[in-house]
Amino acid sequence: MKVDNVNSNRITQKQAENAAGVEKNQKSERENLESLAGKDKASLSEDARILAKSRTALEETPDMRTELVEQLRQEIASGKYQIPVQDLADRLLGG
Repeated sequence: MKVDNVNSNRITQKQAENAAGVEKNQKSERENLESLAGKDKASLSEDARILAKSRTALEETPDMRTELVEQLRQEIASGKYQIPVQDLADRLLGG
């Protein structure tokens, strides 16, 4: 009985073709990554920078001016606080 290597050559040939295809894909992926590496860039506009600074400042600002509130409480308690009627009327009328 004689055994031919005909079928094994087909398998080896297919494996070689597949390996070549895989290497080609890997090379193509590497080239794509290398070409994108130097080109991608992210930057913020001037408006975005100003907004970020404003947001930071706002977060650092207390919600209530405690010194002013305490001063007004003391004036009200002692009877010294006078309602500025004219200012109040102007504000209510949209002035």
